[in-house]
Amino acid sequence: METGKPDRLRDRRPAAAAPRGAGAAALWRDGAGAWRYVPTRCPAMHAVEQRALRVAPSAESVLILGETGVGKDLLARLIHENSGRKHRPFVHLNCASLSESLLESELFGHMRGSYTGADESRAGQFETASGGTFFLDEIGEIPARLQAKLLHVLQEKKIYRIGGRQAVDVDVRVIAATNRDLTKDIRAGIFRRDLFYRLGVVTLRVPPLRERPEDVEDLAAHFLSRYGALYNRPDLAAPTRDLLDRLRGHAWPGNVRELENLIKRLVLMGGTELLSAEALAVDEEELFERPETPGAESSPPRSLREAARRAVKQAECRMILDALRRTAWNRKRAARELGVSYRALLYKMKDYTLRPAATASPADPSGEI
Repeated sequence: METGKPDRLRDRRPAAAAPRGAGAAALWRDGAGAWRYVPTRCPAMHAVEQRALRVAPSAESVLILGETGVGKDLLARLIHENSGRKHRPFVHLNCASLSESLLESELFGHMRGSYTGADESRAGQFETASGGTFFLDEIGEIPARLQAKLLHVLQEKKIYRIGGRQAVDVDVRVIAATNRDLTKDIRAGIFRRDLFYRLGVVTLRVPPLRERPEDVEDLAAHFLSRYGALYNRPDLAAPTRDLLDRLRGHAWPGNVRELENLIKRLVLMGGTELLSAEALAVDEEELFERPETPGAESSPPRSLREAARRAVKQAECRMILDALRRTAWNRKRAARELGVSYRALLYKMKDYTLRPAATASPADPSGEI
């Protein structure tokens, strides 16, 4: 997302091609390097973007809140591309995808010999991002010990590599994002209050797609155009009226990522008639295998004790399945929500045969759209 680029890098499409309601400053760049508008007609979303643009020129940290799939990483890009750091690195690290020891090394780097396997010294991502922007996704998953080290870096602008004694100055603008309710985590004692305030000099909340239904049409048209061109399906350049009616009636628990994946699937698998007739044929119940419900044996319980045991197992299975779905099948977060260990959750999932369907392509729980 950037307002000023050399002419050779600018999108040369006419301004009229931009989706309705898109602000002139809200641009972003996809993996292929193309510049495009972020379509939104929602006043709340437009206000979030404008607030992001106002804070972008500063070097202050920003905390982005929102459900999985709403586009928190795109908002982080918008801030970076409209800052004085836009020609410097934008480093994206998902804090939930690494163990504590690996995350520490990834953040701060390490010295040769600092631990088994450290055959050479290595710079961390803070050093890599120096002069630019460091986007810490899933910040709520960072362990307590590393929260203290991160707070020190934000305050002192210095890092120490693992096993190192010499401080390394870093000039980094930190943007953090999470789908967790950090105020609850603070009350539960699993997230530091001082780190929360240090990260959230400016806090931006991205509304879920169900709160901005006016954006569904433009986003659907945007993704159809994008993937129709990518997969050489120019006949699918525009959504049909029947498709739009079906899309508007959906709750979108997976937010913009769910809509994007749906459009991608329709472009890959169907034609115009499929778009009209089967837009939402694959729903959440079909994406995931139905578990074998414990206690649903054909024979009736032989005693009150057995009936109670079956009822408890049914309730436990349903709670675990609901937690997995809420967290997009991120088992670490689901275990934390349920108040059990990661290993205990894996055991229960195996016991109840809870797993994503092999034929489905659910959104990657480790990242944000």
